[in-house]
Amino acid sequence: MSAADHDQPIRVFVHLARGFGAVEWSAKWQRGEIIGLNDPLPYGYFHAAEHGCTVEHSEDRPERLVGRLLRIGLRAVLGFDFVHAWRNRRGIRDAEIIWTHTESQHLAVLLLLCGYRRSHRPKVIAQSVWLFDAWRYLSPPKRWLYRRLLGGADMLTVLSPENLKIARALFPRLPSQMVLFGVAADAMKPRLQRPAHRPLRILSLGNDRHRDWPTLVGAIGDRDDCELCIVTPRLPAALTRAENVRVVHPKNNAELAELYEWADLVALALTPNKHASGITVVAEATVFGVPVICTDTGGLQAYFAEGDIRYVPAGQPAAMRQVIGALADDDDARCSMVERARRRMCEAGLTSRDYARRYAHLSKELLREQAPSGLRQQRHTLGSSGLALGCATALAGALLLMAGAHAAMPVIDPCRLRPTFTDDFNTLSVSTFGETAGRWFAHTPWNGDFGDAAFTDPRPDFPFRVQDGVLDIEARKNADGKWQSGLIASAMPDNGGFAQRYGYFEMRAQLPPGPGTWPGFWLNANQPKNDPRPGVELDVIEYYGQFPDAYHSAVHVWNKADPKKSTVEDHVTAVPSGSLTSEFHIYGVDVEPDFITFYLDRSETWRVATPPELRDPLMMLVDLALGSGWPIDKTPNPSVMKVDYVHVFAPPSEGAAPGGGCHD
Repeated sequence: MSAADHDQPIRVFVHLARGFGAVEWSAKWQRGEIIGLNDPLPYGYFHAAEHGCTVEHSEDRPERLVGRLLRIGLRAVLGFDFVHAWRNRRGIRDAEIIWTHTESQHLAVLLLLCGYRRSHRPKVIAQSVWLFDAWRYLSPPKRWLYRRLLGGADMLTVLSPENLKIARALFPRLPSQMVLFGVAADAMKPRLQRPAHRPLRILSLGNDRHRDWPTLVGAIGDRDDCELCIVTPRLPAALTRAENVRVVHPKNNAELAELYEWADLVALALTPNKHASGITVVAEATVFGVPVICTDTGGLQAYFAEGDIRYVPAGQPAAMRQVIGALADDDDARCSMVERARRRMCEAGLTSRDYARRYAHLSKELLREQAPSGLRQQRHTLGSSGLALGCATALAGALLLMAGAHAAMPVIDPCRLRPTFTDDFNTLSVSTFGETAGRWFAHTPWNGDFGDAAFTDPRPDFPFRVQDGVLDIEARKNADGKWQSGLIASAMPDNGGFAQRYGYFEMRAQLPPGPGTWPGFWLNANQPKNDPRPGVELDVIEYYGQFPDAYHSAVHVWNKADPKKSTVEDHVTAVPSGSLTSEFHIYGVDVEPDFITFYLDRSETWRVATPPELRDPLMMLVDLALGSGWPIDKTPNPSVMKVDYVHVFAPPSEGAAPGGGCHD
């Protein structure tokens, strides 16, 4: 569709976050200080001028200390920058249509415009990036406010098919579209095929919250045949200790181009997400002619298919290591990958120019649908009364959210629940595999070991012992150099034990220090043997000893018929370095029909929707494993996990007294 389809250009206002003002962006771009393949103006929206639009961008207004504190404070409460939108109200007022890049901008614009009839205000295309990933974790007041605001949008846009499903489910009455993102591709030049260097040169870039640096370093760190260069503003110090890992901070695009020229491969490890995390780097590497290995998550296959880049499962360092090794030895495969990826970029329009064209097309469709033909000629007049209403609504929303702040940081109180399982480890009750006399069973219910230490049956003083009301689980290296350790499970299929579908499960424990340790507290579906139905696993805590400043929680759905269809949602909880190994902490999970909520010291850390596959009661497992792909040559011998108690609760039944099994 060309500009000739309209008698005059469409007036577009692009409202972006503070720090992305057009004047400042342009000056930095000319100096090469905006790292990456970027356009002279943010995200290439200005290319819409080629398709019948006049494009104006938001600007960063000067602010003094009081104004800055007001803006930041209100943003912290609301979750978006209303003051920045207020300062750009003139451009918003004069436009026919507003484009935004993330939810922080469109929520602010929609709040500014609330109180106006749709026929008397600009149309708004509300693009979201992280909002729908985070939706389930928002406090009820924020969900209520955001629903009301988004109901005033004219179209919702997202960057991935995964987010599109959520947007259409949450807002079925609003038109929603996936708009493929693109980068400035003018720099695409032929790159001569060359053999891989030895050691292999691997580059990884990004500052997205879903970068999985532990998995990446686990795949490459301490390997003599690989050199890993990471470009990121922040990385846990523990991840930089490997001799073959370095972090760099290019000062300009010339230095970035040198890094891509240096690299044999680009590797991106990502945690599960729904917003195509990593797509900018994948496209950028393709422009520079570097093949890409990437975690298969976030709907990235809507952009590049398998073969254009190489996909690996989430959270599996060994899988990434295997693909890296295969490509390192196949020069032809690396070259053909780049050729296919570049062809895909051209055919699918994965460029900033095409990205702007798609927005111009959507805008024309929206404006064509609006009422009287003369309305496009009018100037949208947002008077002082309407703007005052927007400010009043912002303040009311802030007060509402502050009133609901306590609900946003819930704390669970087991004393109000009904105890169903209590083991304070005053005695040791662990049966060998196949026996049923104990409260716990050694080994997993399927009689399988994992990790680099074999789980053993209990014998005198190893691997389990109880002293002073604390269970010790010990990992020890035998005289033959092989490690042994222990695992306890609360149930055995068809052989009794304890399992419960819903309720609150918690463990109080002190974890063992040192690299290579891999302790865990987890729940698993108690299904009959050979049951073909999907199984659910909930990892309350999965701790990797070489990263003492965080631990993982996860929800797995294991598809037994087709393992490739198994899914995982993972969350990393940051903690003060060494705190989990220096003292006891409480790790808990509340399993309900709608949500699964994880807790550290009874304060919420993560909430995720309950998978529909959760139909079976859940058994508990506590173990001290080693490895998980990490080296164990520096693991302390012995290593001991201390467990104070394991408790399980159910909501109080009607007429029953709660409490009786909680610890303060």
